[in-house]
Amino acid sequence: MISRIFSACVLAALLSVGSASWAETFSGQVAGVGEVDVELIVRGTPKFPRRAKSYGVSGAVVVRFSVDAEGNAISPVIVESKPRRMFDRSAMRYMETLKFKPVEVDGKATEVKDVLMTVAYVLEG
Repeated sequence: MISRIFSACVLAALLSVGSASWAETFSGQVAGVGEVDVELIVRGTPKFPRRAKSYGVSGAVVVRFSVDAEGNAISPVIVESKPRRMFDRSAMRYMETLKFKPVEVDGKATEVKDVLMTVAYVLEG
């Protein structure tokens, strides 16, 4: 199951890289409400690890996290990474650069849990 999510997310991430206007949304869960979408409004650039570059390796990391009431990505956990551990540290640092539009329920900003994101690392030729 995770491998299928991983593959689909990698494909989506690779397809969205070239778009000029990106309004990326991700699904998550709000207690008592169910599934909601969170909109990514600010993101940095993942740093390509030197070791991966020297080996000529591309890859991706699937991260599960929550979005707090202020729109910050919190409590990130690596779900899957390929190749294993090559990009993990960079992906975790990248999570700190993300900012989401806060989700409101009944007019009050609330936390969204179980959001999945794939951070793709593609070596440019």
